Amino acid sequence: MPDRLDPLLRPRSVVVVGASPNPSFVSSILKNLLRSGYSGQVAAVNPRYESVLEAPCYPSVLEVPWPVDLAVVGVAWRQFPTLLEQCEQIRVGALVVITSGFAESGGDGIARQAQLSEWAQRTGTPVCGPNCLGLLHVPSGLHALPSTFPQVVSGEVGLILQSGMMAPSVLTPLFARNIGVTFAVTSGNEADVDLADYIRYFVEDQQTRVIGCFAEQLKRPSALAAACELAADRATPIVMLKIGRSVAAQRAALAHTGSLVGHDGVIDAALRKLGVTRVASVDELFEAIAAFHTRRLPRGNGLAAISVSGGAAGLMSDLAADCGVRFSRLADETQDRLSQVVPEFGNVGNPLDVTGQGVFQPELLERSLDLLADDPAVDAIVYARSFPSRLDGESPAYHALERAIRNHPEVPFLAMSLAGGHFFPAPTIDTPVQRPLDRLDGVPFLQGAEYGLKAVSALMRYAAHLRNRQTGAEPRRSPTGAATAVARLVDQARGRGLSTIRGLTILAAYGIPSAREALATKLADVLAAADWIGYPVAAKVEAPGLAHKAAAGGVMLNLDGPTALEHAFRRLVGLVPDAIGVVVQEMLADGVAEVIVGMSRDPRFGAVIACGLGGIHVEALRDVQLLLPPVTRAEALAALERLRGAKLLEGGDIEALIDVLLRFSELCIDVGDGLRAVDLNPLIVRPVGRGVVAVDSLFELAR
Repeated sequence: MPDRLDPLLRPRSVVVVGASPNPSFVSSILKNLLRSGYSGQVAAVNPRYESVLEAPCYPSVLEVPWPVDLAVVGVAWRQFPTLLEQCEQIRVGALVVITSGFAESGGDGIARQAQLSEWAQRTGTPVCGPNCLGLLHVPSGLHALPSTFPQVVSGEVGLILQSGMMAPSVLTPLFARNIGVTFAVTSGNEADVDLADYIRYFVEDQQTRVIGCFAEQLKRPSALAAACELAADRATPIVMLKIGRSVAAQRAALAHTGSLVGHDGVIDAALRKLGVTRVASVDELFEAIAAFHTRRLPRGNGLAAISVSGGAAGLMSDLAADCGVRFSRLADETQDRLSQVVPEFGNVGNPLDVTGQGVFQPELLERSLDLLADDPAVDAIVYARSFPSRLDGESPAYHALERAIRNHPEVPFLAMSLAGGHFFPAPTIDTPVQRPLDRLDGVPFLQGAEYGLKAVSALMRYAAHLRNRQTGAEPRRSPTGAATAVARLVDQARGRGLSTIRGLTILAAYGIPSAREALATKLADVLAAADWIGYPVAAKVEAPGLAHKAAAGGVMLNLDGPTALEHAFRRLVGLVPDAIGVVVQEMLADGVAEVIVGMSRDPRFGAVIACGLGGIHVEALRDVQLLLPPVTRAEALAALERLRGAKLLEGGDIEALIDVLLRFSELCIDVGDGLRAVDLNPLIVRPVGRGVVAVDSLFELAR
């Protein structure tokens, strides 16, 4: 079935508007179209010439004698009203707008871009750009980019690059490594067709198996999520270099394409939930794209590595934790068998050093590979080499790898050089290469130990993401009537705020445990509450205008008797003008750790849940992880494990904490935009089997 984007990405004819004999981006695009083997019709549009670079040239698009699928436009923005009218008149299929001077320039440029967007929507004509550098469809020979390359390689990678400069930055090194592409699009300001649209189109392309992105903005989060879910359905991995981690990068994006990049932590959480591999550099992008060429996904996250060097094994061990990989502990039986294979001056472990004898005794390498692959704790194997070079397909080492791959079809094998850089034609100048290879089992050789191991980590996370999706939706943990009860409480509280007691009612409705407490306005009632709870107790001022009680001195702890409690009561009720009483609360003496669980609303992604180390030092520690609801058990556990202070939770009731996170996620979904923010801080994590208890809570109504 024809797709709306077909005229843009698979055009049958192209005109280049503004091309001339003079150097320019569009003139270079015309030149590349004419020499790239593109089989469609090509012409220039410029009233000053009858031909340009041996292509026919017409005064306007109206004079082109054949139907125009794609118009590549490089004229001044002042000419756009007339040009768009003409394109609409002859029903041009799509536009690639190279011209700048739109939203990236601010002021009137924002209005010009809005007019271009409106035209695209009204006419149904897809527009790439403005402020882009064109696109590429290698299988059809469509080279509508100004960049030139020593070689253009057809392959399985679809690229979406918001910055035009990134086209040669990404394509040239990939082509040099014989990593081919299907599409490469520079999307520019994305006035019409955006990242989500391109991802969806690439996912539905039969030849594209891996998608790589350089993004400055995520324009439509809901559409992007739908496209990424479709990609996961088809097992098409997405690797994204999303800029904007720093304030300077955010400013640069705004100046470059008029992009508002958004809160980086929220974007991280959103991409993680969607199974998108986010990378931090172009080099990391390359290795992740290479690794995702594998047709075998790891069954788990256990990694083994094999090399002929103890130094290489040590280097990989040092890098492992920072790169997000875990070298498996080999079974005793595996180690015993390896010790009978590896020379006695080698080191039986993981990573495995088979010593330099592995170069001269391929049977040593082959037997070691078999033993590693047979170990139940090993889910992927890296064959570590010294530097980037082709491998001889007729060499004994390659035959050993080939047999191991054939004998263990469930285990991915990846070749990785310790160093990156220039890709050499052969591993040595002394031995001629009979059958030069640049990949192992269809996967391009990874380059550089750090980025290579990060790519393996990405592969394992992606495999886990696909496995977790297959488990289906998790059953609801909160009572079915909780949503109705909370909606009623929120509605009743509008204009007045949610009191501590109403907050406790919300937590109780969702089965989230809270400390025993009572609100009292008189001293006698305060003392009675303490007798009921049992000393020692905590006392907290209750005041509608005081959000953070501890910071204001509104919390007094370990009050061990009536005298101390009376003193606390008199002090707290006079602390702030709007104090309405004092909350008396039980003291919990068996806490393992204090955590925070909270929610705030992002203008584009909606509710965002934060969990991490809490208490009075939460602002100083800033050790939190962000999650987007609905949260799954696997997501909650992974978030807790990513905390820098995760060890502080050891011995605590992690299952109870996860249960609270999932119930809290349901609360955030149910309440919709009724609450602007929620804080449960601290949430006391008690020893295993004792549960968790919310000690303080703050509910902020939406304005």
